[in-house]
Amino acid sequence: MKQPLNYAILLYFTNHEEGDADTVVEELSPDYGRYRAFSRKGAVEALMTSKENGILEEVRTELHGEDSLRVWYRLTGYGKELIDRFL
Repeated sequence: MKQPLNYAILLYFTNHEEGDADTVVEELSPDYGRYRAFSRKGAVEALMTSKENGILEEVRTELHGEDSLRVWYRLTGYGKELIDRFL
């Protein structure tokens, strides 16, 4: 049984120093690509929510094209502790 999508997104950061919505979607596509909730928009929302909850922090941003902003995140100390304890 697969882990819930939001857990999988957080677990991505235990194996990667940093990531953005595009890299998360690319990495998780083989396992979650058929999920209706799995999209770039959903990944952005999950990442932003994790940031607001102190699990992730912004590392850098980059303007991608004329109207798209890519934001890279990494785990905080609190986020790593939380994942180690509960996931």
